[in-house]
Amino acid sequence: MTTQAPPENEPTWYGLWLPRLAIGAIVVLTVWFGAIWVFTSTTDFLMTLVITFFAAFAMLPAVDWLTNKRGWRRGLSTAVVMGITGIVALVFAAAIFRVFVDQVIAFIDGLPDIVDNATIWLSDNFSIDIDLSQFDLETGSAADFLGGEGGDILGVVVGFAGTAVGAIFRIMTIALFLFYLLADFPRFRKAMLSRLSPERQFTTDTVISITIEKVGGYIYSRALLAGISAAFHFIVFFIIDLPYPLALALWVGIVSQFIPTIGTYLAGVVPVVVGLASGEPIDGVIVLIAILIYQQIENYAIANRVTRNTMELHPAIAFGSAIVGGSLLGGIGALLALPAAATIIALVDTYTNRYDIVENERFESPEAYEARIAEYKAAKKQHKSARRHVWSRAEGQPAPPPEQEDE
Repeated sequence: MTTQAPPENEPTWYGLWLPRLAIGAIVVLTVWFGAIWVFTSTTDFLMTLVITFFAAFAMLPAVDWLTNKRGWRRGLSTAVVMGITGIVALVFAAAIFRVFVDQVIAFIDGLPDIVDNATIWLSDNFSIDIDLSQFDLETGSAADFLGGEGGDILGVVVGFAGTAVGAIFRIMTIALFLFYLLADFPRFRKAMLSRLSPERQFTTDTVISITIEKVGGYIYSRALLAGISAAFHFIVFFIIDLPYPLALALWVGIVSQFIPTIGTYLAGVVPVVVGLASGEPIDGVIVLIAILIYQQIENYAIANRVTRNTMELHPAIAFGSAIVGGSLLGGIGALLALPAAATIIALVDTYTNRYDIVENERFESPEAYEARIAEYKAAKKQHKSARRHVWSRAEGQPAPPPEQEDE
C-alpha cells in the first residue's frame, strides 16, 4: 500500500506558521520595547501624577467638609486647604534646613580643632607624626585652589542649583494639577464614570470612595499624632533650653508618625545627640527619658482614640510596604506605600468574606493563647501570695489580708 505525496503547490506546516510566528514576535517585541521606552521617558511625569492623586485623596475630605458643611466655594476651599498644607511644609523644611546649615557651619568652624585633636591622638597612641605646616604648603594659593578643586566645587554648586530648580518646577506642577483635580473633582468623577457600564460604575465608585476615606483618614490621624508629639517635645526642649527646639520637635513628631517601625528610633536619635553635644550631657538623658515617656503615653492613651475610626496598619505590613515603595519610587514611594497598603487592605476586607477558623490541634488559637497567659498570670500571683503568707508566719507576723495581698 502506497501513500500519495502532497501536492507541490500546498504549503507545509512550517511554511505556514513560521512567518506568522516571526511577525507575532516582531509585534510583541516592538510593543514591549516601545512600552519600556515610553515608561522610562515619562517616569517623572507618571510619578508626578501618582503624588498628585495621593495628595488629592488626602485633601479631599477637608475640601468636601468646607464645601458641604460650611458652604464655601470649592475653589476657595481648595486654596485654603492647599495653603495651610504648604505653610506647614515650608515651616518644617525651613526649620530642618536651618538646623542643617548651622550644624555644617559649626563643623567647619571647629574643623581645625578636630584636626589638631586627631593629630595629637595619632601621635600619642600610634607614634604617627603629621606635620600640618607641610599640608598648608602643599595646598597652594587660593588662585590655584580655585583653578583645581574649586572647579569641582563650582560644578557641585551648579548641579545643586539645577536640582533645586527642577524640584521647584515639580512642586509647581504638582500644585497646579492638585488644584484643578480638587476644585473640579465632581466633574472629573462624572466624566470618568460616564465611560463605564452601570455595574462597573458602582465598583469603581466604591473603590474611589474607600481610597479617599482610608488615605484621608490615615494622613489626618498621622498628622494629628505628629502635631501632638511635636507640641509635647517642643515644651520639653524649650524648658531644658535645647538648641533649635521647634525644628527638633517637628522632626520628632513627623518622622516618628510617618516612618513605620523604625521612625521612633530615627526621630529620637537626632535630639538625643544634640542634647549630648550641647555642652550639658544631662540634656541628652532628659530628652531620651521624655521621648520614652511620651511613647508610652501615646501608645496607651492617645493613639487608640485618634485612630479608632481609621485603619491602623500592622507594623510588619507597614514596614514591608515601605521597603517595597522605597525600592520602586525612593523616599516618596516609601511614604506613599503606607496609605496605599491601607487602601488595599480596606478593599480586600470589602470584597472578600471572612469564615470561622477550623481549629487544628497542632496550632494554638489566639483565644487559647490569651486564656493560657491569663491562667499563668493568675497562678503566678497565687504562688507569690502563698510565699508572702509563709514568710509572714516565719517572721511571727500575722498574714496580710487578701485585700492587701492583691494590692
